[in-house]
Amino acid sequence: MKQSSWTISPFMLVLLIASILPDVDGLMSETVAGHHSILHTPICWIVIFGLMVFVGRIIQNEKIKPISLGIFLGTQLHLITDWITARTVGIKWLYPFSDKDYFLYQIQPEEGQVPIWEMIQNPYFSFYMDNGLLFWIEIGIIIFSVFLLFKNDFNNLINE
Repeated sequence: MKQSSWTISPFMLVLLIASILPDVDGLMSETVAGHHSILHTPICWIVIFGLMVFVGRIIQNEKIKPISLGIFLGTQLHLITDWITARTVGIKWLYPFSDKDYFLYQIQPEEGQVPIWEMIQNPYFSFYMDNGLLFWIEIGIIIFSVFLLFKNDFNNLINE
């Protein structure tokens, strides 16, 4: 089976790393609720993806394809996950046309007025765990991601 030039190595590694890129802004933010900068908007990553594909074509480097796709998909998966499991701030899907935060469950921005480094302590951690459904959705996404990551290894074990 021929592999697409869009998903050759280092696609998966880049996708994994890119899935945390939107949270880099948390290193510069004073609060949990304040860490959603332009890095938490789809337009940012659409522009970066477009620029990378454009540059890849100009310099005729095929390795840029899987890297750019990995970055785009990883960051979009992060945004989708944040949108599904939002507790203190949503995602600005329509930025720059709208500053509206979108979320599936009612958010409580006032609970996110704690420093990023205090997320794993009470009272924020207790607030975070209050919505068990959101917590288990996150766990399910992680398990599903691990399964996808190692799917070929699982298939090889079964077929041996």
